[in-house]
Order: sequence, then C-alpha cells, then structure tokens
Amino acid sequence: MAVGAALALNNILLDLCITGTAEVNQPVRHYFDVGVFGYGACLTNPGEGVESAFGGALAGRGLVPLPELADNPLTVREEPSVDRMAASSMIPIWVEPVHGYRTPMCEAIAVVGDHVLDWAQKHRDSFPPIVINITDGMVTDSPYRGARLEEWVQRLTSIRTNDGPALFFNVFLSPAHAPEVLFPARAAGLPEPGPLLFGLSSELPAPMLENARADGVDVRPGARGLAFNVGRSTLLRVLQIGTRVPGRPY
Repeated sequence: MAVGAALALNNILLDLCITGTAEVNQPVRHYFDVGVFGYGACLTNPGEGVESAFGGALAGRGLVPLPELADNPLTVREEPSVDRMAASSMIPIWVEPVHGYRTPMCEAIAVVGDHVLDWAQKHRDSFPPIVINITDGMVTDSPYRGARLEEWVQRLTSIRTNDGPALFFNVFLSPAHAPEVLFPARAAGLPEPGPLLFGLSSELPAPMLENARADGVDVRPGARGLAFNVGRSTLLRVLQIGTRVPGRPY
C-alpha cells in the first residue's frame, strides 16, 4: 500500500507542476505551495514520528513553492501506470514509500497544522488550505498533548483564509478487499474506522463537487471528503478531484 500511495502522490505532484506551466518550455508558475508529511516510520531521525517526506534538496522542508518543487525531484525513473492499463513511463520522483511503526495521526495533524496556520496568515485572500490525510490504520496516539483526535482536527479546520476554513479530507487504504466508497454523504454502513473518519472529514465545497461530478462520481448533497477502501487508481482520482480549484489565485 505504501508503494501505491507513493506512486499516486508522485503522479499528483507531477500534475500540479503541469497545471502550473502556462506554455511548453516555460517556467512553472507559483500557483501552489505543497507539503507532503509522513507519519509512522521516520528516516531522518529513525523511529516513530512525523517528518517531511521530501528528500534531496528539499529534505526537511515543510511547504514548498511549486516552481521549487518542479526543479528538485529526487530522481526520474520508469514507473508503472497507476491505472495498470497503460504502459509504464518516466516520471519525476519526489516521495519514496516508507512504512512501519504505529499511526500517530494526532501528532501529524498538530505538525501540519503549524504549517497551515503560518501559510493562511500569509495568504489571506487565497482558497483555504487543503489537507489530505492518507492512512491505512487506526489512530494510535489519541489523546496527544492532552487533546483527542477530534480536537486536533477542529483546531486545524478552525484555521481560515478570507475564503473559508481549512479543508480536511481522509483517504483510508484498506489491507482487506472491500467495496470502495467515494465521497459519502452519510456514515451509515461504513465499517471501522469509517464512521470516525467521516465525522472528521470536511464537506466538499462547490468547486470540488463539480470536479467529482465531471469525473463521473455520483455525489449527493452533504458529501464529505472521504474515500474508503480505495485502490491506487482511485487514490489518484481522489487526489486530482481534491486539488483542482479552477479559477482561483494562489
């Protein structure tokens, strides 16, 4: 699962770089600031914790301007297609798969929240920050620093720009074969930890509802930013829907 998630992340980072390129052979524009954080096993300080997943020239960085991201992949190598149908291709690699230890989700939200708060204070007129949490396990550190997971998420989503609150979406990668659930409008019928993640997930704002419908997803009023039991191709689809905000300045 870590390999599939890393492949989807590298594909969406490449998509963002392409989105930021107005014309062929022109520099990537600063449309986004992007961060990727891993929680569980760490490489910089071996053991369990939370750290930036970027390596190489971007090692240890939190949020990185899109042009700088485009200029500093770890490597370029041949990777299989995410949908497993098309031939493999050469793509830039920014994130390598890492797995192990437990799931310190509260600590991860606390760390990311610090970066989100700093960004929001500097970009008051931008679309609010989008945080997508990809996990394959139950939270293992609630409470953390005296606050439970729900409180950490509430703190995160209380951070605002002039356009609204930060958005918190969740993607659960199940180790078992189970039906995929995409952007549900209610928690009924979801196995654990589905109801918890549903309650934590933000409602999809109007532009993302339009993205989902344009992508052929049947979304109902009140749909939440939750994808449950998804595979790697659906994961990429979710990331694309969750990061396309048409016609907005950054």
